[in-house]
Amino acid sequence: MVDLEHRATRSYLWNFCKRVGVAPVIATLYWHTKLALHFWSTTVTIGCHTVKFATDTRTEYQRATSLVGEQTVIESLLTDVRDSDIVFDIGANIGTHTCFVGKSLRSGRVIAFEPMPTNAIRLRHNLSMNLPASRWEVAELALSNEEGSGTLAVEGKRYGEGKHALSSDGELTVDVSRGESLIEEGRYPAPDILKIDVEGAELRVLEGFGEQLSNVRVIYVELHYDLSAEYGTSTAEIETYLRDYGFEIERLSDRSDAYHIRAIRSQE
Repeated sequence: MVDLEHRATRSYLWNFCKRVGVAPVIATLYWHTKLALHFWSTTVTIGCHTVKFATDTRTEYQRATSLVGEQTVIESLLTDVRDSDIVFDIGANIGTHTCFVGKSLRSGRVIAFEPMPTNAIRLRHNLSMNLPASRWEVAELALSNEEGSGTLAVEGKRYGEGKHALSSDGELTVDVSRGESLIEEGRYPAPDILKIDVEGAELRVLEGFGEQLSNVRVIYVELHYDLSAEYGTSTAEIETYLRDYGFEIERLSDRSDAYHIRAIRSQE
Protein backbone atom coordinates (compact mmCIF):
# COMPACT_ATOMS: atom_id res chain seq x y z
CA MET A 1 0.00 0.00 0.00
CA VAL A 2 2.78 2.42 0.87
CA ASP A 3 4.53 1.67 -2.44
CA LEU A 4 1.23 2.20 -4.28
CA GLU A 5 0.77 5.59 -2.60
CA HIS A 6 4.33 6.55 -3.50
CA ARG A 7 3.88 5.62 -7.14
CA ALA A 8 0.53 7.43 -7.31
CA THR A 9 2.02 10.70 -6.08
CA ARG A 10 4.69 10.48 -8.82
CA SER A 11 2.26 9.75 -11.65
CA TYR A 12 1.30 12.06 -14.51
CA LEU A 13 -2.36 11.98 -13.40
CA TRP A 14 -1.49 13.13 -9.88
CA ASN A 15 0.67 15.94 -11.24
CA PHE A 16 -2.24 16.99 -13.44
CA CYS A 17 -4.57 16.99 -10.40
CA LYS A 18 -2.14 19.26 -8.57
CA ARG A 19 -1.99 21.66 -11.52
CA VAL A 20 -5.78 22.01 -11.72
CA GLY A 21 -6.13 22.32 -7.95
CA VAL A 22 -8.11 19.17 -7.09
CA ALA A 23 -5.28 17.22 -5.45
CA PRO A 24 -6.16 18.30 -1.86
CA VAL A 25 -9.76 17.13 -2.30
CA ILE A 26 -8.67 13.77 -3.73
CA ALA A 27 -6.11 13.30 -0.94
CA THR A 28 -8.76 14.03 1.69
CA LEU A 29 -11.20 11.54 0.12
CA TYR A 30 -8.45 8.93 -0.13
CA TRP A 31 -7.51 9.21 3.53
CA HIS A 32 -11.11 9.25 4.76
CA THR A 33 -11.78 6.10 2.73
CA LYS A 34 -8.59 4.40 3.92
CA LEU A 35 -9.23 5.18 7.59
CA ALA A 36 -12.87 4.10 7.34
CA LEU A 37 -11.85 0.78 5.77
CA HIS A 38 -9.62 0.24 8.80
CA PHE A 39 -12.55 1.12 11.10
CA TRP A 40 -10.71 4.26 12.23
CA SER A 41 -8.01 2.24 14.00
CA THR A 42 -4.84 0.29 13.31
CA THR A 43 -2.81 -2.35 15.11
CA VAL A 44 0.95 -2.38 15.55
CA THR A 45 3.03 -5.32 16.79
CA ILE A 46 6.43 -5.24 18.46
CA GLY A 47 7.72 -8.61 19.62
CA CYS A 48 4.91 -10.42 21.42
CA HIS A 49 2.89 -7.27 22.07
CA THR A 50 0.15 -5.99 19.75
CA VAL A 51 -1.37 -2.57 20.40
CA LYS A 52 -4.47 -1.01 18.87
CA PHE A 53 -4.46 2.73 18.16
CA ALA A 54 -7.38 4.96 17.23
CA THR A 55 -6.71 6.74 13.93
CA ASP A 56 -9.23 9.41 13.04
CA THR A 57 -6.74 11.41 10.98
CA ARG A 58 -3.89 10.85 8.56
CA THR A 59 -1.47 12.25 11.16
CA GLU A 60 -2.57 9.71 13.76
CA TYR A 61 -2.39 6.82 11.30
CA GLN A 62 1.12 7.75 10.20
CA ARG A 63 2.33 8.33 13.78
CA ALA A 64 0.98 4.97 14.91
CA THR A 65 2.14 2.88 11.96
CA SER A 66 5.59 4.46 11.69
CA LEU A 67 6.08 4.87 15.47
CA VAL A 68 7.80 8.10 14.38
CA GLY A 69 10.83 6.04 13.38
CA GLU A 70 11.37 4.95 16.99
CA GLN A 71 10.61 1.23 16.89
CA THR A 72 14.18 0.27 17.83
CA VAL A 73 13.98 2.63 20.82
CA ILE A 74 10.71 1.06 21.96
CA GLU A 75 12.18 -2.43 21.50
CA SER A 76 15.12 -1.50 23.71
CA LEU A 77 12.82 0.09 26.29
CA LEU A 78 10.70 -3.06 26.50
CA THR A 79 13.77 -5.19 27.23
CA ASP A 80 14.40 -3.01 30.30
CA VAL A 81 10.84 -3.05 31.65
CA ARG A 82 10.16 -5.48 34.50
CA ASP A 83 6.57 -6.53 35.14
CA SER A 84 6.44 -4.74 38.53
CA ASP A 85 8.06 -1.48 37.38
CA ILE A 86 6.72 2.04 37.78
CA VAL A 87 7.38 3.84 34.50
CA PHE A 88 7.02 7.59 33.88
CA ASP A 89 6.38 8.40 30.21
CA ILE A 90 7.06 12.15 30.09
CA GLY A 91 5.78 13.65 26.86
CA ALA A 92 3.52 10.71 26.06
CA ASN A 93 1.61 12.27 23.14
CA ILE A 94 -1.03 9.71 22.02
CA GLY A 95 0.72 6.77 23.70
CA THR A 96 2.86 5.01 21.10
CA HIS A 97 5.41 4.19 23.81
CA THR A 98 3.00 4.13 26.76
CA CYS A 99 0.75 1.39 25.43
CA PHE A 100 3.63 -0.97 24.67
CA VAL A 101 5.16 -0.35 28.09
CA GLY A 102 1.81 -1.10 29.73
CA LYS A 103 1.59 -4.37 27.83
CA SER A 104 4.87 -5.43 29.46
CA LEU A 105 3.65 -4.78 33.00
CA ARG A 106 1.70 -7.00 35.37
CA SER A 107 1.74 -5.53 38.87
CA GLY A 108 3.51 -2.36 37.74
CA ARG A 109 2.03 0.86 36.38
CA VAL A 110 2.84 3.42 33.71
CA ILE A 111 2.18 7.11 34.44
CA ALA A 112 1.82 9.09 31.21
CA PHE A 113 2.50 12.84 31.42
CA GLU A 114 0.86 14.80 28.61
CA PRO A 115 -0.11 18.47 29.07
CA MET A 116 -1.74 18.96 25.65
CA PRO A 117 -5.50 18.39 26.23
CA THR A 118 -6.33 16.91 22.81
CA ASN A 119 -3.42 14.46 23.03
CA ALA A 120 -4.38 13.55 26.60
CA ILE A 121 -7.90 12.65 25.44
CA ARG A 122 -6.58 10.34 22.74
CA LEU A 123 -3.93 8.96 25.10
CA ARG A 124 -6.61 7.88 27.59
CA HIS A 125 -8.64 6.33 24.78
CA ASN A 126 -5.69 4.32 23.43
CA LEU A 127 -4.69 3.13 26.88
CA SER A 128 -8.25 2.08 27.74
CA MET A 129 -8.45 0.01 24.53
CA ASN A 130 -5.30 -1.93 25.40
CA LEU A 131 -4.81 -2.12 29.16
CA PRO A 132 -6.76 -2.61 32.39
CA ALA A 133 -7.32 0.64 34.27
CA SER A 134 -5.15 -0.54 37.17
CA ARG A 135 -2.07 -0.51 34.95
CA TRP A 136 -2.02 3.12 33.77
CA GLU A 137 -2.75 6.73 34.65
CA VAL A 138 -2.64 9.96 32.65
CA ALA A 139 -1.26 13.06 34.35
CA GLU A 140 -2.35 16.11 32.38
CA LEU A 141 0.55 18.35 33.35
CA ALA A 142 4.09 19.25 32.32
CA LEU A 143 7.19 18.32 34.29
CA SER A 144 9.99 20.83 34.79
CA ASN A 145 12.34 22.16 37.48
CA GLU A 146 9.76 24.46 39.04
CA GLU A 147 6.20 24.43 40.38
CA GLY A 148 3.17 26.40 39.26
CA SER A 149 1.91 27.03 35.75
CA GLY A 150 3.44 27.63 32.37
CA THR A 151 2.43 28.18 28.79
CA LEU A 152 2.60 25.58 26.06
CA ALA A 153 3.55 26.46 22.51
CA VAL A 154 1.05 24.61 20.31
CA GLU A 155 1.86 23.74 16.70
CA GLY A 156 -1.23 21.63 15.99
CA LYS A 157 -4.48 20.98 17.81
CA ARG A 158 -5.65 17.67 16.36
CA TYR A 159 -4.82 14.30 17.91
CA GLY A 160 -1.12 13.48 17.68
CA GLU A 161 -0.37 16.62 15.71
CA GLY A 162 2.52 19.01 16.11
CA LYS A 163 5.27 19.35 18.67
CA HIS A 164 4.32 20.99 21.93
CA ALA A 165 6.75 22.47 24.45
CA LEU A 166 6.81 24.86 27.38
CA SER A 167 7.58 28.35 26.16
CA SER A 168 7.52 31.88 27.59
CA ASP A 169 5.36 32.97 24.66
CA GLY A 170 3.10 29.90 24.49
CA GLU A 171 -0.65 30.28 24.12
CA LEU A 172 -2.00 27.46 26.30
CA THR A 173 -1.72 27.64 30.10
CA VAL A 174 -0.88 24.29 31.74
CA ASP A 175 0.01 23.03 35.21
CA VAL A 176 3.74 22.50 35.82
CA SER A 177 5.28 20.32 38.55
CA ARG A 178 8.61 18.93 39.65
CA GLY A 179 8.90 15.15 39.57
CA GLU A 180 10.45 15.17 43.05
CA SER A 181 7.43 17.02 44.50
CA LEU A 182 4.94 14.61 42.95
CA ILE A 183 6.76 11.67 44.51
CA GLU A 184 7.36 13.19 47.93
CA GLU A 185 3.76 14.39 48.19
CA GLY A 186 2.60 10.84 47.46
CA ARG A 187 0.76 11.71 44.26
CA TYR A 188 2.71 9.10 42.31
CA PRO A 189 5.09 6.29 43.32
CA ALA A 190 8.80 6.68 42.65
CA PRO A 191 9.66 5.54 39.11
CA ASP A 192 12.03 2.76 38.15
CA ILE A 193 12.20 3.93 34.53
CA LEU A 194 11.86 7.34 32.87
CA LYS A 195 11.15 7.96 29.21
CA ILE A 196 11.51 11.65 28.32
CA ASP A 197 10.58 13.43 25.07
CA VAL A 198 9.94 17.11 25.78
CA GLU A 199 11.31 18.97 22.76
CA GLY A 200 14.48 20.42 24.27
CA ALA A 201 13.44 20.80 27.92
CA GLU A 202 15.00 17.49 29.00
CA LEU A 203 17.50 18.99 31.46
CA ARG A 204 14.75 20.90 33.27
CA VAL A 205 12.75 17.70 33.67
CA LEU A 206 15.77 15.83 35.03
CA GLU A 207 16.61 18.66 37.42
CA GLY A 208 13.05 18.58 38.70
CA PHE A 209 13.54 15.06 40.04
CA GLY A 210 16.28 16.22 42.41
CA GLU A 211 17.73 13.38 44.48
CA GLN A 212 14.87 11.10 43.39
CA LEU A 213 16.86 10.63 40.20
CA SER A 214 19.30 8.50 42.22
CA ASN A 215 16.57 5.87 42.62
CA VAL A 216 15.82 5.54 38.90
CA ARG A 217 17.24 2.42 37.20
CA VAL A 218 17.00 3.35 33.49
CA ILE A 219 16.28 6.56 31.58
CA TYR A 220 15.43 6.91 27.89
CA VAL A 221 15.75 10.44 26.51
CA GLU A 222 15.38 12.02 23.10
CA LEU A 223 17.99 14.80 22.92
CA HIS A 224 17.57 17.71 20.48
CA TYR A 225 20.56 19.74 19.31
CA ASP A 226 18.89 23.05 18.43
CA LEU A 227 15.92 22.78 20.79
CA SER A 228 18.20 22.18 23.77
CA ALA A 229 20.02 25.41 22.92
CA GLU A 230 16.70 27.27 23.08
CA TYR A 231 16.50 26.21 26.74
CA GLY A 232 20.03 27.44 27.43
CA THR A 233 21.67 24.02 27.50
CA SER A 234 23.17 21.41 25.18
CA THR A 235 22.96 17.69 24.59
CA ALA A 236 26.51 17.34 25.99
CA GLU A 237 25.47 19.08 29.22
CA ILE A 238 22.48 16.78 29.59
CA GLU A 239 24.67 13.70 29.14
CA THR A 240 27.13 15.06 31.72
CA TYR A 241 24.29 15.65 34.16
CA LEU A 242 23.23 12.00 33.85
CA ARG A 243 26.80 10.73 34.26
CA ASP A 244 27.17 12.83 37.42
CA TYR A 245 24.16 10.94 38.79
CA GLY A 246 25.84 7.61 38.13
CA PHE A 247 24.43 6.65 34.75
CA GLU A 248 26.27 5.06 31.85
CA ILE A 249 25.06 6.27 28.46
CA GLU A 250 24.39 4.30 25.31
CA ARG A 251 23.49 6.07 22.08
CA LEU A 252 20.59 4.33 20.34
CA SER A 253 19.71 6.32 17.24
CA ASP A 254 20.67 9.41 15.27
CA ARG A 255 18.83 11.97 13.20
CA SER A 256 20.14 15.24 11.83
CA ASP A 257 18.35 17.19 14.57
CA ALA A 258 18.19 14.74 17.48
CA TYR A 259 19.21 11.37 18.91
CA HIS A 260 18.06 8.91 21.58
CA ILE A 261 20.06 7.70 24.54
CA ARG A 262 19.64 4.90 27.05
CA ALA A 263 21.07 5.82 30.45
CA ILE A 264 21.45 2.91 32.84
CA ARG A 265 22.69 3.10 36.40
CA SER A 266 26.32 2.04 36.72
CA GLN A 267 26.97 -1.20 38.53
CA GLU A 268 29.35 -0.32 41.36
